[in-house]
Amino acid sequence: MDDEQMTMDLGVSVEQTAWGNWVDRDRRAIQVRNFLIRAGLPALPPEPWDFESEEAIQISDMIAELFPDVEAVRIPENADAVDQLVCLIGEWFVRYLDARWLDLTNMPPGYNDCADISIYDGIKPGVAFKFHDWTTCTADLLVKFAIEQEFIRIIELVSVGFWRLRKGGSPTFAELSTGYFADHPPFL
Repeated sequence: MDDEQMTMDLGVSVEQTAWGNWVDRDRRAIQVRNFLIRAGLPALPPEPWDFESEEAIQISDMIAELFPDVEAVRIPENADAVDQLVCLIGEWFVRYLDARWLDLTNMPPGYNDCADISIYDGIKPGVAFKFHDWTTCTADLLVKFAIEQEFIRIIELVSVGFWRLRKGGSPTFAELSTGYFADHPPFL
């Protein structure tokens, strides 16, 4: 059988869900690319930037300029830039710490959430981690953290975790937060 035989039009249109549209890999890749273009950077590197790198500082400075405070996330004109930031932060964790995207809309209490802001209507993007002591985190909380604490701190956490994972370890969040996020476990 060839590919044409495998796909049949049964006359039934399949409507994508809001989550399916949001999580689409190509859509997210475009948003990450648009954010990097805005920052004047070519692409995400194969390995995370060092937190003291020019790229890390450039991204953090741009985020601070775009979003001087969390209130800027709520401004409708910033919606696309906020979505780009969400996609960038999530991709940072997915690419370098083997996290994955999931919709946390119907999750029970107890995951890392943010009551202060809600970026999307109808969906709640989040990332799931392999760390046994830190399994999920909403995009809302990650954006709030990046704005209030600087994206450099996320780069630092991910960089340390990346190298520990690549050396055959399976770090816990507690191990990564020691000395890096000790005053913000696990992002608060």
